[in-house]
Amino acid sequence: MNAGDVESRRSPIAGLGLFALRPFAADEKIAPYLGERTTTPPTPTENKTYSLEVKPGLWIDGQAATNPARAANHACYPNAELVYFESEDQAWLVAKTAIPSGTEITFDYGFTLAESLFNPCNCGHPDCVGRIIATPLRPALRRHLRFSRPRD
Repeated sequence: MNAGDVESRRSPIAGLGLFALRPFAADEKIAPYLGERTTTPPTPTENKTYSLEVKPGLWIDGQAATNPARAANHACYPNAELVYFESEDQAWLVAKTAIPSGTEITFDYGFTLAESLFNPCNCGHPDCVGRIIATPLRPALRRHLRFSRPRD
């Protein structure tokens, strides 16, 4: 990976997105998630959160413009995942599938059910639940939404 492999630009999902400037193979590292490390979650700034818990008790505050992966948006069916490599002490976006050049790079933000209620998802996938939520929690959110609708 080098700085010329990805770029941030306007996204149809939300604000800026991270886009591939060359094809990536499945399991290939795309971009590191860089930032200040802390043992407590950083405070969101300007209504945006760039902090990630990469392992229990270790957070990376990725808000600095020097973080190439900070523009990656959430998607319900992402083409990348965030992987923490213990041996390198580094988090990377890694391709889950082959990613063609020009494609937006997305990953699952892993939000909790409570967090999802305040974070709409605009990924555009036909099976999107409308909220940014961790994949394993989607069925619980679907149940919640089904039972919270007004009845006839």
